[in-house]
Amino acid sequence: MDAKINYETVSTDILIIGSGASGLRAAIAAHDEGCKNVIVLGKCKRGDAHTVLATGGINAALGTMDPKDSWKIHAADTLMEGGFLADQRAVEILCRNAPDAVNALVSWGARFHREKDGRLTQRFFGAHTYRRTCFYGDQTGKEMMRVLVKEVTRRKIKFMEELFVVSLLKSREGIRGALCIDFKRGKLIVFSAKAVVIAAGGYTKLYSRSSSRGYENHGDGAGLAFDAGVGLVDMEMVQFHPTGMVFPKSAVGTLVTEAVRGEGGILLNSKGERFMKRYLPDRMELGPRDEVARAIYNEIKKGNGTPHGGVYLDITAMPKSRILDRLPKMYHQFKELVHIDVSGQKMEVAPTAHYTRGGVDVSLSGETSIKGLFAVGETVGQIHGANRLGGNSLLETIVYGKIVGEEAARLACTAERNKLSAIEVEEAISKLESLQGKAAGGAQRIRARLQDTMWSDVGIVRTGKQMTVALKEIRKLRQQFSAVKVRSGLKNNLELKTALETEKMLLLCEAVVLSAMFRKESRGAHYRSDYPKTSESWRVNVVVTKSGSNIALERRPIPRISPEMRKVIAGLKGRASHKLLE
Repeated sequence: MDAKINYETVSTDILIIGSGASGLRAAIAAHDEGCKNVIVLGKCKRGDAHTVLATGGINAALGTMDPKDSWKIHAADTLMEGGFLADQRAVEILCRNAPDAVNALVSWGARFHREKDGRLTQRFFGAHTYRRTCFYGDQTGKEMMRVLVKEVTRRKIKFMEELFVVSLLKSREGIRGALCIDFKRGKLIVFSAKAVVIAAGGYTKLYSRSSSRGYENHGDGAGLAFDAGVGLVDMEMVQFHPTGMVFPKSAVGTLVTEAVRGEGGILLNSKGERFMKRYLPDRMELGPRDEVARAIYNEIKKGNGTPHGGVYLDITAMPKSRILDRLPKMYHQFKELVHIDVSGQKMEVAPTAHYTRGGVDVSLSGETSIKGLFAVGETVGQIHGANRLGGNSLLETIVYGKIVGEEAARLACTAERNKLSAIEVEEAISKLESLQGKAAGGAQRIRARLQDTMWSDVGIVRTGKQMTVALKEIRKLRQQFSAVKVRSGLKNNLELKTALETEKMLLLCEAVVLSAMFRKESRGAHYRSDYPKTSESWRVNVVVTKSGSNIALERRPIPRISPEMRKVIAGLKGRASHKLLE
C-alpha cells in the first residue's frame, strides 16, 4: 500500500458504527432529538444485522397475561438472574422503560402476536416470574428490524452498508471520527464526527461453536474501544445458550430458540429421561440459562448424549398448527437443514456461545471515558450481570438505543467539530500497511485455533489449570500473528479483513481469559469447578484496561441493592438465588 494513498473524507455530526437494533434505535432517537446529520455504518447489508437472529421475544411488564407483573418484579428477576452483578440503576432504567419501548415499536407497526381480544400475547421465558415476553412467532428480531429500517428510511437517515471500521480517530480533546474500508470499491473512507456511537455487537465468535453467523460478533465494538483506550468490564461473562443445533457441520451452534421450551418443549437424554427433574425440579426446562446449559453439558459428559453429541428437545406433544403459528422458523429450520419434522420427531441440541454480558465500560447514559464516544447494545457490559434473562437483549437495544441516541445528539448539537489532522489519519493507515506485503496467509488458521482453544478451555465449565493452558496458547498465537502478511490492495481483500478481525480477537480472548482467571468464584454463566461457590467478596466488576502492551485488571465495587428492591426480591419465594443477598 502506498503511504500516500488517497482516501475519501465524509463529515457528519453523529457516526453510528453498527446497523442492528441498538444502532438503528440510536439513529432514530438522535434524529428526533434534533440532530439531522446522522450516518449509520453497517458491516452487513441493510436490514441483515445480527438482530434478525434474535427469535424468541422482547420483555416488558405489560401485565396483559399476568396482571400482577410490574417493572419492579421484572427488575428483581433481572438482578437475580444476573447473580447480582448488574448495576441496579441500569437494570431499573431497562425495566421501567420497557413498556414504553415495546409500545413505541407497536405504534410503528410491529406485528407482535395478539390474543383474540386484541391483547398482546406474552409467553414465559426461563427464570421469569411472570409471562412478559412479547413476540412475533419465532422471528421477533427480524420483525423489529423491519420496523426500525422503515423508520430510519422514513426519516431519511443516511445508511452506508458493507463497510469495515478499522479504527477510531481521537485526540486529547475527544473523538474525531473513524477510518473505514469499503472492500467492494477498494476505497478508504475517513469519517469526521462530533460524536461516535459503537453499536457493533458482542464477541461470541471468539468461540468455535456460536449462534452467530460467520461474519459477525468478532468483538469489533469492544476491540475498537479497547484500542482507543477505553476499559472493558466483566469480559469473563459469556452466556452459553442451552440449545443450539449439533448437526450438520455447517449448522453447528445455530440457535434453537428458548421459545421452544417456553411453549412446552422438554429436554430428554439418550435414555429418554427428562433429566431436568434432577437439576431444577421446580423450574425444569424454564430454569436460568446457565443452569440449563450446565445440566445439558453434564448429561453429555456422563455419556447420556445423543448420536450427534447433544440431548433431545421434544415438542411433539404440541399440535402442528400451534408449532407453525408460534415457532415457524424452528419448524422450517429443522425441516430444511436436517430433514426433521419437529411436530413428530425430536430435535438434537447442545449449548452454544450465544451472548456476551461483558464489554465496553460505560456510564448509565452510554458514555465512555473518551469525550464524544458512546457505546450501546451487546457491545457494553454491566446491564445484565453474570447471566441474562431471555428477551432482555432485544429490550436493551430499544431502551438504551433511545437513551444513547439522545445523549449523542445533545452533545453533537453543542460541540464544535474536532478537526482531523493528516498525521492522525496516516497513523491509522500505517497499521494497515504493516499487515500488507507478500501474501503469506495464516490469519484464518490462527483464528480457527483460537476459537477451538476458547471452546475447549474457557467454555461452560472452567478451571484455573485449563485457562492457564489457554492463555499460553493465545499468547503463542499472538506471537505467530505478528508474522502474518496478506496480499496488497483493498478491493475484495478478504485476507485483510480476516487479519484485522483476528488481531482484535486475539486481544479480546486474552482479556476474557485473564478476567475469568482473576474471578475466583462461580457466578451465573461463569462457572469454575475449582471455585464452585459464589462469594460475596466477588460481587464486583472486573475491569480490564491497557497498560502499555499488557492488560491490567482491577476490582470495582457494585452499588448495593436498595432496601426497596431487597423487599421485592425477598417476596419472590421459591427463588434460591435471593440468598446471594444474605
